[in-house]
Amino acid sequence: MAKRERIGLFGGSFDPIHTGHLILAENAVNALGLDRVLFMPTAIPPHKPRGDLAPVEARSEMIALAIAGRPRFELSLIEAESGVSYTYRSVLRFVDEGYRRDQIHLLVGSDSLEEMHEWRNPEAIFASATIVVMARPGHESLPPLPVEAALVWLSERRTPISSTEVRRLAGEGKPIGHLVPKEVEDYIARRSLYRGSD
Repeated sequence: MAKRERIGLFGGSFDPIHTGHLILAENAVNALGLDRVLFMPTAIPPHKPRGDLAPVEARSEMIALAIAGRPRFELSLIEAESGVSYTYRSVLRFVDEGYRRDQIHLLVGSDSLEEMHEWRNPEAIFASATIVVMARPGHESLPPLPVEAALVWLSERRTPISSTEVRRLAGEGKPIGHLVPKEVEDYIARRSLYRGSD
């Protein structure tokens, strides 16, 4: 049975989730009328291996704290429970549940779009989902894509925020409240996450 809702799939390491992630999701909801956005933390990201990656349980808990009170945002553990996470598997899972290409929206930064040809089975992703791209500094041009790709470019620009910078500041004991929700800031401090990290 075909689904009627429009969903956003937002995968990543979220180490940690920060305000930039929430802005991208909110912009996608507002621009495309999405019914919900699923935040899907990866257990083991295949493209960015890091031995010091925070436990997926901690990253999932920070997502839950960050999106609390936002009814269109949901935490999904479908990638957290699958070992090495491949985006195409998540997309096809929703195709199998009856979602059409115009109902599945994969949220990515423009830097990730440039790397998608290196992902596992990118053809299945482009054939099965609409790609929603948030422009990031230094990555404003559109890379070559399959002719059948359905793409939405969200051009609204924001101050760039990176999880790497959040980890660095937290590791140095510096304030991060301007980069992450208060609940996430408190969680990181309480658990002493990222101490000695990059």
